[in-house]
Amino acid sequence: MVKSPIDLTFDCPAAGVLASDAAFWQLYDSSFPSTEREPSDVILSTVQTGAGFVVRARVAGITIGLACAHMLRRPPALFLVYLAVAPEWRSHGVGSSLFEQTWTTGAARYVEAGLTPWGCIFEVDTPEAASNQMEQRRRIAFFERLGTCLLPQRYLQPPVDRIAPVAMHLMFRPAPGISLPDSGAVSQMIRAIYFEKYHAANGIPREALDDLLRQIKQ
Repeated sequence: MVKSPIDLTFDCPAAGVLASDAAFWQLYDSSFPSTEREPSDVILSTVQTGAGFVVRARVAGITIGLACAHMLRRPPALFLVYLAVAPEWRSHGVGSSLFEQTWTTGAARYVEAGLTPWGCIFEVDTPEAASNQMEQRRRIAFFERLGTCLLPQRYLQPPVDRIAPVAMHLMFRPAPGISLPDSGAVSQMIRAIYFEKYHAANGIPREALDDLLRQIKQ
């Protein structure tokens, strides 16, 4: 793995600090398609309420990487919502360092709350549906090198743009000493993603999420 720049730092900003970080929002807007990008107030509210957190990767005080995570409680699995690195800083080890920093932060917060984290779960575009299939396959391979694996269960990301759900894969990395989840455990995590994250934080109606659950079980 390529070494990270020596002056790379990480922090978990408060909502007020994050709101004024123009580089963060420029990177966020340019890294994800509109169908997968939630409103900024959802991210800020998640940080403010403590339901999740943001990690910034910074060089010389400028944000060059970001990760947004939601702390699922039932079960205690860290849901990595977004991870992005500025194009000019890719292939410098920033992404892998950012992933590990996010996991370390989340795991510590679970322990502080008296919970044993299961691991880290997150969504990735399916290569078949991605506009750049080769890039998406590289993205999946990047996460696999970090010890994550694709889960076989069908998954639909709820419509964060309030238009339509997006077919995606789920990837998971278990916490040390924790086994890979069986189908029942994956179902629990999907329900937590839907109702603790997309219903409670994004305001997507419970009825719409119930319908998506029925679709992915077909």
